[in-house]
Amino acid sequence: MAAAPPSTIDSERRQSLSSASIRGNLRQARGSIVSIPGSPHTPQQQRPILSPYTGTSSPGSSFRQEEDAVILEIGSRWLRAGFEGNSMPTCVTGFGTEEGRRVGDYRGWIRNNSNTVRKRLIYDIETWSKNYELWTSDLRGFDIQLFEDRIERAIREVYNKYLLTDAGSSRLVLVIPSIVPHPLLASLLSTIFHRWKYPSITLLPTAAMATVSAGLRSSLVVDIGWEETVVTAVYEYREIRSKRSTRAMKMMMHEMGKMLSSVIYEIEGSNPDGKESSICIPFELCEEILVRMAWCEKSSQNSEDSEFMSAHSAPSTVSESVNRDTYSRPLDSNVSIPLPIGSDSKYTEMPFSRFSQPTETTLFGGPYETRDWDDEDMPLDVLIYYFLLSLPPDLRGTCMSRIVFTGGGANIPGVRQRVLDDVNALVEKNQWSVSRGKSINKRKSRLYEQSSNGNSTPSNTDESNSAFREPPELESNFIDEKMDLKRKDDRYVHGVLRQVESMGPWAGASLLASLKIRGMVEIEREKYLQHGLAGASRDYELNPPDRRSGHGQGAVRAGGDRSSWTLGEWR
Repeated sequence: MAAAPPSTIDSERRQSLSSASIRGNLRQARGSIVSIPGSPHTPQQQRPILSPYTGTSSPGSSFRQEEDAVILEIGSRWLRAGFEGNSMPTCVTGFGTEEGRRVGDYRGWIRNNSNTVRKRLIYDIETWSKNYELWTSDLRGFDIQLFEDRIERAIREVYNKYLLTDAGSSRLVLVIPSIVPHPLLASLLSTIFHRWKYPSITLLPTAAMATVSAGLRSSLVVDIGWEETVVTAVYEYREIRSKRSTRAMKMMMHEMGKMLSSVIYEIEGSNPDGKESSICIPFELCEEILVRMAWCEKSSQNSEDSEFMSAHSAPSTVSESVNRDTYSRPLDSNVSIPLPIGSDSKYTEMPFSRFSQPTETTLFGGPYETRDWDDEDMPLDVLIYYFLLSLPPDLRGTCMSRIVFTGGGANIPGVRQRVLDDVNALVEKNQWSVSRGKSINKRKSRLYEQSSNGNSTPSNTDESNSAFREPPELESNFIDEKMDLKRKDDRYVHGVLRQVESMGPWAGASLLASLKIRGMVEIEREKYLQHGLAGASRDYELNPPDRRSGHGQGAVRAGGDRSSWTLGEWR
């Protein structure tokens, strides 16, 4: 049998290799589509896995190669990390006891002897959640060294387990609240600059980034965080004013722990030392119950309106009555919750409506009146109303139509709509007047009576009163008609309470970093190691170089270089 020529064999081998590669690419693409649900989907970028122990390639292969920026959102409970251009972070890590466990620490898996009876622990409410938060606004007795060690371990674990890239090889963007104290900010920057060789660090505020991720330029950001609820007015991507309240998720967690502990004490018929504020439930279990079962009731105004409508109108069809029954039935039903009763964990039946009490007591003040609240202890609806009242009218109309909710408390079902309904009720009751009270109401009623009496008297039609008549309306010209037509076509919403959905501060920072926009607060390594935070400029805005002549401040240096840097919102 004659052998085939070598050219034929090479062509067949080339065809088989090309077909195999095509099938492999199709299989890989099909696998990526199946593994990630949702369509359409933007394919993820292929990033090389770098390591400080591997040797570098030739200089030509890495010429003009720029690494994607790493974005870290650091809060008091969680750290979110990922690359620029992604819609969601790669990983979310906490600062609990499990994340801080050392190598060889098996206390969570060691079983006690069968003869020993496990006693239920009684936790102090002040130190109950201390081991699960990274930092607090109250720095009295705060361990800065422990904070540095925990943040260093968290960042190192994020790079080694999830990001799989060399720390310090790319730009670093930190998304942190603007209310972070200066000692914590200085400790954070010093830890990062000393442990890794980042050339610079960009700081971005969470409120402005939440506005960016919502697709807005101005908004009212309501951050229901862990320790505080912060309301911030953002206008043209700049924080104008902010107001805080201590009614947040930490207080709500304490209320949930007290409620569950009272249920346990009622079942057992005992209360240690007569302390109603003691907590006998672990923090992890209480947080799990809060995330799964907490909800918020409707506003009292809406409930009264719904009762009035239901009483004066019969259901049109049988399906409406069935839907109403199915909606009200789960609120009266019971749910089974695992609670540590005695030495074991048993399921306990509790009414589902009871899980709305911590939300009502914490975020909305409960049955207390306005005079019982401190300036730093206001409920969310009163806080937002007074904050909007303190803004200028034009800024108020812009921000109230673009309310953005962020934070863990915003995920509780019913909280956002309840806040909007209560704020709307306050606006209808008090309008936008700072003065209120019984004397103000009496004066308004007196003025109303005088105006009504003046209108009832017959008016004189003498020529002497013609000067006091209203001037005739001016004839409209074509310019006013054009402006009216333009306003009709314009979709700009102003002066109406409205909520806008946001993807969160991390997504906004990812979008901003992918556009290669240089932030206002960009701290260079050498300058910070020389002077620290004291090297920052006192000016909130750096003076731009005078481009009309070549003798301005930026004439000597390059356009991208800055002679000084500012702390911006962190000043």
